Order: sequence, then structure tokens, then C-alpha cells
Amino acid sequence: MLTSALSFLLLFSPGYPSAGDLEEAIGLYETGEYKRAATLLSQLGRSSPEAPEIRLWLGKSYLKIRDWNGAVREMEKAVELEPSNALFHLWLGRACGARASHSVFFTAIRWAGRVLREFEAAVRLSPENLDPRFDLLDFYINAPGIVGGGKEKADTQAQAIAKLDPKKGFVARAMIFEKAKNWNLARKELTGATLAHPDDADAHKDLADFLLSRNDFGGAMKSARRALTLNCQSKRARLILAASAIRQRVDLEEAGEILRELAAGTLRDEDPAFEEVYGWLGEWHLASGDKAKASAAFQSALAFNPEYEPAKAAVSRLK
Repeated sequence: MLTSALSFLLLFSPGYPSAGDLEEAIGLYETGEYKRAATLLSQLGRSSPEAPEIRLWLGKSYLKIRDWNGAVREMEKAVELEPSNALFHLWLGRACGARASHSVFFTAIRWAGRVLREFEAAVRLSPENLDPRFDLLDFYINAPGIVGGGKEKADTQAQAIAKLDPKKGFVARAMIFEKAKNWNLARKELTGATLAHPDDADAHKDLADFLLSRNDFGGAMKSARRALTLNCQSKRARLILAASAIRQRVDLEEAGEILRELAAGTLRDEDPAFEEVYGWLGEWHLASGDKAKASAAFQSALAFNPEYEPAKAAVSRLK
């Protein structure tokens, strides 16, 4: 998954690793083998220090194993090597955000300023790319005004997103309403997306995700099935379907099959995280009456992310 045609061509230039080496590392990353991915990418980085793609994937691997300083360092190197690449600025902003969230208040304020600068750079370099705009929107929604957050800025960014992609404009506005805990208007926006774009799988998946978060399990299941009818490859929709079934104690056999397949397969950055999959697998084992396997699944979720609250709460319940 390379960021540009130029980067792809550079992989075959002198001083760069073979495409197979990088693909192996990416494969390890996408199957949850983050430490092994980081080890291989570190080796590739030493032999090919001028390859920004290696720095990107190494930084992403460090994020997964919670080496915040290492992640920032590698993303900074990627930006230094290719300063006009919006994706590298985006991931540097994300790495700085992770560093900020694991810092004391005054240090976090400083890191938050860097997050904003990198997200703004990513938008400036690739103004039609929605990913940086959604990260910037999320920053404006959640950051205090002292570091550049604010609803007015969020509204402006949501308008820019809607102008680029009306379908995603519904999602952007829903994010703002969710932050304000105006659940009815958030639901109205996401429902509006499905009405305006009835054959778009993502619109139904986004509505399903929201309904699951609001404990409307029947609605979430219905929307997830609709999304899968339109795109049977959507791993997020599959997870939502399984989670909704577990909460309703229906179709448990199907739910278990979905979760086992997700846990054993590849999960990309846009897919559910492994801790989420294992967290729901633990809930499935509980629904099936096997507390020992449930506990093991929750521990697996925490091995991927020790801060994953649903798994932490579940482990506490099982003690």
C-alpha cells in the first residue's frame, strides 16, 4: 500500500529495499505482528536510510507497540525525506497526537500544537484528500481553544468536506453533533446519508456504527446487513453485525464465525483494530457460556492495547 507512484518507483532504485521485503513487513503489520514488523523495518531502514516509506511503516508499527517517541522520530524522518507528501505529515500529526495523549498537561499542550500544524500541512498539500480533513475536523472538535480547537473551525471544515464530497458531509456534521451529545441530530445526518446515497455501502456502515454505539442493536444489525449486501468485503460492517448479534443473543453461530475470521485475517488501518475484534470475541464467548475462553480473548485484546477500556472492564467483571 504505497503512497504515490513516485514512492513506488523509488523502491526499485539503488539504495532501496526490494518490494518483497517491504511487502513482507506490511504483511506482518496487517496480521498484528507489530513487533516483528518493527524489527524487520528497522533492519530495512538501516540498509535503506533514504526510503521514506520504510520510515512511515516503522513509525506506524511503533504506534502499535506504544513506542510514542519512536513513532514521532520515524514520521519526522519520513517528512524530512519527502516534505511535500501529505500522507507523511498526516501520520506525523497522528504520532504527535498519541504522544500528546500520553503526556502531562503542559507537555501535551505543546504536542497538540504540533498535531495541528501537521494536519494543516497535510490539508494544504492535498486539499482534495478527505483523510487529513477528517483528522483536522476531529482535532477542532476535541481540542481546547488554547491549542486551536473550536466549533466554528469544525463547522468550517465540515463545510469544506461537504463541498468535496456531499456524502461525507453528512458524516462530518454528525461528528460535530455527536461531540455536542445531540444524538438525534447526529442520527438524522447519518440516516440522511443513506437516503441520499441508498446504494453506498459506507453510508449504511456509518449509520450502523453509530446505532451500535447508541445501543440500538436491531437498527445496527439491519444497517450492517444492508452495507454488506452492497459490499460484502467491509470488515467494519461485519464486525458491527457480529457485535449486534451478540448483544441481542441472536445468530451467535454466524457472529462467532465472523469474529474468528477477522481475528485470523489481515486488518488494515481502515479496518477494525485487533483489540476490538478480540474484545467482541470475548463477549461472544461470554454469550456462549465459556468464561475461560472469554477471559483469554479479553487478555488478547489487552495485549494489543492495554488501554482498551471494554476489555479492561470485562476482565474486571470476570474477577
